[in-house]
Amino acid sequence: MTTKGPLSQDLYSELGTIYQHLEKELTLVNPGCNRCGTCCNFTAFDHILYASNIEVDFIVRNVKVPDFNVSDNVCPFLKENQCSIRGFRTLGCRVFYCNPQYKEVLPALYEKYYRLIKDLSRKYNTQWEYLPFLDRLAEAKKKANTGC
Repeated sequence: MTTKGPLSQDLYSELGTIYQHLEKELTLVNPGCNRCGTCCNFTAFDHILYASNIEVDFIVRNVKVPDFNVSDNVCPFLKENQCSIRGFRTLGCRVFYCNPQYKEVLPALYEKYYRLIKDLSRKYNTQWEYLPFLDRLAEAKKKANTGC
């Protein structure tokens, strides 16, 4: 079950709506983010950020992906300790907070919204892929640069 060509604009519109609903729920939880960029250094948190192909394609459609080295294990959109693509960031970025007080609350939110995004792949009849973000981003950048 794969979609040939670019994914539907309707899919991305629905993804944006999902992100908006998540942001409203996060506001209620108020996990507090001081926007220090520390969480974007995945090695510092012994963390691998995973993302769906839908989310990575959404990013690639909307922002220029800078050159980066996957082995650095740092988000290439981290600029001056700030997320330079805040409005387009992945689900994992949206629910990962440095504050350990929220480690019990946020996984349930993640699972809820992960399922909603996965449901988009079914609705739009596109293959679901869920891979390490940096690997998937590098692959998407390479495809965009070669036109494949």
